[in-house]
Amino acid sequence: MKQKLLLLFCFLTTVCNAQQIKVLQGRVLADTKELGGITIRNLSLGRDASTKGDGTFSIAAKVGDTLFFTAIQLKPKTIVVEKEDFDYLPFPVRMELKVTELKEVVVEKSNIDAVSLGIVPYKVKKFTPAERRYYTATTGSGIVPIDPIINAITGRTAMLKKEIQIEKYKMVQAKLGNMFEAEYLIREFDIPEDYIEGFVFFVAEKPKVMDAVKAKNKTLTLFLLGELAVEYKTMLQDAK
Repeated sequence: MKQKLLLLFCFLTTVCNAQQIKVLQGRVLADTKELGGITIRNLSLGRDASTKGDGTFSIAAKVGDTLFFTAIQLKPKTIVVEKEDFDYLPFPVRMELKVTELKEVVVEKSNIDAVSLGIVPYKVKKFTPAERRYYTATTGSGIVPIDPIINAITGRTAMLKKEIQIEKYKMVQAKLGNMFEAEYLIREFDIPEDYIEGFVFFVAEKPKVMDAVKAKNKTLTLFLLGELAVEYKTMLQDAK
């Protein structure tokens, strides 16, 4: 009699549990278009399922079951099924994208450049705008280039050559402006403020200053400016 009651109790328990299991309709939501193939495992029942391309899924579950969601591109997520979850059509499951941190990339100096690729000849001279105009005016095509001859006769060649020198002076002036502020030169060498621009023009034409600036030798440049400041102030005094 006892065995019959025990079998009846087990049967009723199994039936009740089976009646509690339902099909949970859900949909995974994430900031990606790759929503297919996400694995859903019911850890309580040992059942598996996977999402379709739009993220929808169906899996057998009952209230209290634990569902585990996994995907390569998403962070794993675990949820416990509640009674209300069966009321949603479909039940939404929000998942987050995995953030992959890249290792620090160190870009080392490369020997690949226009020269190594053969685009530019080795040790090719880089022309300034004025030098480029002069080069164009003094070269030409054909057995006897005509343009260089005409430019020499008309004086254009000499004019362009002078432009190159003026361009060099302007470059030195610009570099001096980067090395020393005008206020510093006024204070250091006692140059009148109204004449500081003329002083820069004056020193920029000196070969030694040009060489020192080109070499980025600030100490030597400052020394030369000190000597030339005395000469420049004497010129100003004599002009009065």
